[in-house]
Amino acid sequence: MNESRLEVHVEGRISAIPARAFLEVLRTSLNVLDQLERAENLSTKRPGKWLIAELRNESAIAVLRREDVAELQTPSRLVDGIRQLRHSQELPRYFSPAIALGLAKIGAHIRQEGVSGVNFRVTKTNEPPVEEHVTASVVANARASIEGAERAIGSVSGVLDVINLRRGDRKVSLYDDETRHAVRCQFPDTLFNTVKDALGRRVRAFGEVTRNRQGQILSVKITQIEMLPDLVPAPSVDELVGIAPWYTGDKPTDEYLRWTRHE
Repeated sequence: MNESRLEVHVEGRISAIPARAFLEVLRTSLNVLDQLERAENLSTKRPGKWLIAELRNESAIAVLRREDVAELQTPSRLVDGIRQLRHSQELPRYFSPAIALGLAKIGAHIRQEGVSGVNFRVTKTNEPPVEEHVTASVVANARASIEGAERAIGSVSGVLDVINLRRGDRKVSLYDDETRHAVRCQFPDTLFNTVKDALGRRVRAFGEVTRNRQGQILSVKITQIEMLPDLVPAPSVDELVGIAPWYTGDKPTDEYLRWTRHE
């Protein structure tokens, strides 16, 4: 079994890292992981339980593993997203504005309260570890990625998920079909029943759309909702071969794939 684990390193002088800072970084990291997993598996009602596999005092390190899923992509998506933000102000795939804000919050602890750095390392059985540091450029680009630069009438398609009625606002998350970003949506009282009935379904939301400098949608003030059919996954080559044996010609499936990829 190729188990994935995520190491959360809070760097600093041994015995001088404040417990509160370590716990805050760990708490924010868990929130980020939950949001990434939600974007990755919209059919899952709730994110799974993360367990502490190890605690080390080489600085302060928490090694996390999932209780019931070994080969989980969420830790790798986190590290890949941090790597992208090191060079770009574009929200990585599966990243929501809330995840970018979480990284900025983690970065705020660096060089304060005895913390000299934070990095994440993914370890997998029989594979070399992969890690990324939450650098100043990562924090700056994460903040820039969630700054609204343009507002215009438009629409976004995706799956509605989780209504938030706190503080008197009516909000719902919509996971964009293309990027799996969680787009923040506000809606009026008149659409409450429509939004409630559409939870877990694909919709097209129309209204005032706010985008970042990269043109990515951050939020929508919804004025209208249109129901859409669920996306049907594209069949694999093996499934196509079962439907039409002539699909790959006289080549075996694996050879056909290499040929189409010019390998």
